[in-house]
Amino acid sequence: MPAAAASDDARRIALEILEELDKGRTTLDRLMEKALGAHSHLQRRDRALVFALTYGVQRWRRRLDWVAAHFASRPFSRIDPTVRNILRLALFQILFFSRVPPAAAVHTAVEMTKAKVRPAAPFVNALLRNALRHRAQVPFPDPAKDPVAALGVELSFPDWILARWMTRDGAAATRARCEAANRIPLLTVRANTLKIDRERLAADWSGRELDVRPTLMAPDGIVVGGFQGAVDTLAGFAEGYFQVQDEAAQLAGLILAPQPGERILDACAGLGGKTGHLAALAADRACIVATDRSPDRLAALQIEMRRLGVCGVETRIADWTAAPAPRDEPAFDKILIDAPCSGLGVLGRNPDARWHRRQADLTRYARRQQAILANLADLLKPGGTLVYVVCSIEPEESIDVIGSFLHQRPDYTLPAPPAPLVSRIGRLIRADGAILTDPGRDPLDGFYMACLKRTKRA
Repeated sequence: MPAAAASDDARRIALEILEELDKGRTTLDRLMEKALGAHSHLQRRDRALVFALTYGVQRWRRRLDWVAAHFASRPFSRIDPTVRNILRLALFQILFFSRVPPAAAVHTAVEMTKAKVRPAAPFVNALLRNALRHRAQVPFPDPAKDPVAALGVELSFPDWILARWMTRDGAAATRARCEAANRIPLLTVRANTLKIDRERLAADWSGRELDVRPTLMAPDGIVVGGFQGAVDTLAGFAEGYFQVQDEAAQLAGLILAPQPGERILDACAGLGGKTGHLAALAADRACIVATDRSPDRLAALQIEMRRLGVCGVETRIADWTAAPAPRDEPAFDKILIDAPCSGLGVLGRNPDARWHRRQADLTRYARRQQAILANLADLLKPGGTLVYVVCSIEPEESIDVIGSFLHQRPDYTLPAPPAPLVSRIGRLIRADGAILTDPGRDPLDGFYMACLKRTKRA
């Protein structure tokens, strides 16, 4: 296939993904995985183009819409949804994507419009050519009059998120957090120490001309710079030498510190990113029960454990928001609760979430998180450890949830972390003993983690 035709195919796929995303039925990463799986003929260069366009549009959507609305001859909200996404794709290439000549972006957008919504082609052509000539003259909100709207348009964030961050943390911290979320995140993986150590894996990748460096705090992590493409094409994937896992997420396993012979519950296991880490930390000699309410996720987890060479994991379907554990369930030495949350700490990796989340979601997630803690609290042995994790730094989902739980359960405490952990991640530890990573301050995703101890029976 000629290069130009392949690139046009990549833009068409990007448009299809954006249209599906607007329906709100699933997330961008899942749509991306599905779309690229259905178009396996794409070369690496064009797969990377699909990633760049779709994720770029989602990061900069509000700013793109502002520019489009300025040049539109009708209210932006009344433009056909498909045409809106075509305009976003073209404007992203014009404003942020130097790889594509602006004139080519305009031409491709017009041709896509002719194929999808033909009567709108002259409108798209006129708007984009006008934007191409006069984009430097677009007026933006005045920071002196409306600092929230001004920052929201400049850095493409919804007002409700910015307003709460500015009120709580100040304008400088808010700007830093938004700028971090708009940077393309580097791929971070964890070497699967059941099969290989970090040094050997990094040396192998360096020999293949990959730009690699060790993570700063997690002892088994590797940051891979400049890699664009499917992770399963990396050397060592099929052999199970690594899992994709952000450094902050790797800290959760280190905090729980699983040991051989322990009985451990991974209560919201999902696809098994943290499950694999727990197994590796315990040398695959712990009894790990991985539960999730989705049979599909557990099936994917089982496949992932086989790839990693993990044997000591049992899977069960369970919804811990709905009911407590059965009375005959043996107690666990350790419990990991990677609770469902708003995901506002990982907006850099999931830029679509900023447009789909609402203020009310924080309260809804907090209720679920409180229910999970309450339903699992009696499953931990006295003297055991429970680690609560959310990829959010919002108080409703973090300190408020743990504060309420400790008030209701005097048999639980939040002690100071052990000295070895303090020496590794000391600057992330709050005064109350919990761990908080802030993307605007730390080169990590945003996580809150609380390592609770059960001191006695309730």
